[in-house]
Amino acid sequence: MGKLINSLGRLLAERVDILIMPRMGSSKKFKVRVLTLVLVFVLWLIITLCGFLFFIRAYDYNITKADNNLMRVKMKLIADELERGRKYLDLTRTTDTQMRQMLGMPGGKFINLPKGWEEAKAKEDARFSEAMSKDLKDLDTEEFEQYIDSIEDSAKTRLASFQEIAWYFANRREGLNSIPSIRPSTARISSGFGYRLDPFGHRTTKRHNGIDFAGKPDSPIVVTADGVVRHAGWVPSYGQAILVDHGLGYSTLYAHTTQIRVKAGDVVKRGDRIATMGSSGRSTGTHLHYEVWKDGQAVNPRDYFK
Repeated sequence: MGKLINSLGRLLAERVDILIMPRMGSSKKFKVRVLTLVLVFVLWLIITLCGFLFFIRAYDYNITKADNNLMRVKMKLIADELERGRKYLDLTRTTDTQMRQMLGMPGGKFINLPKGWEEAKAKEDARFSEAMSKDLKDLDTEEFEQYIDSIEDSAKTRLASFQEIAWYFANRREGLNSIPSIRPSTARISSGFGYRLDPFGHRTTKRHNGIDFAGKPDSPIVVTADGVVRHAGWVPSYGQAILVDHGLGYSTLYAHTTQIRVKAGDVVKRGDRIATMGSSGRSTGTHLHYEVWKDGQAVNPRDYFK
């Protein structure tokens, strides 16, 4: 190993002659060490590699810049379309109000919603209004996704509202099927309408706006009259709940359910299966909480079936 190193050292220390012979003039001769030539070659190699890498990065930068510019153009087109869609949604709200006034309908609120429900809806409306009030250029990725979700939710609400209007108009002539008149479940009634002791252990009386049916898990729940689904999903305290508007001032509420089969805007017929019995939300066990509302007031559901 030592001999090899000594040999390499001698080789690098040797001098070589470099002869330059121009066409005109005298030739020139230089003596250069092999080590110098090696260092010059390494330096040239490094400069060449750095230049190549710089060229590749500059090329990638230009490609990325072009892609970003193209993406900005596409985003501008999308933003313009969304802005146009938002304006159409504003027009549908005005049209909705005008149609309800012409038909003598309430302003889109058929029943007095539970307190928790109203608070949740108010927060959702505030979030939508805040998102809609911003310029799309000022939104980050998360806010942009919320903006899209808000537009989708608003469109679904408007669709459900227009379906309600159509349903209301149709049932002005044929209102019999819009009156709740059957049991939502075949299970036994475990709690009646009116004031009762708080089922969660508090020694106080509390108004019970509906009746409870206690049955087995996943027992079928049916809608009690023809109507349009106003809401289907989670509601504070009520768990998985379904709200159905039947027109003529009637609405029904089905709470603590599971396996919901309908969505907002769906048209349902009396006897259609809409969910199964569960214990979602603030519940002491498997049961269905059922309410009937008439002209904004909770009424005793027992008066509407045998």
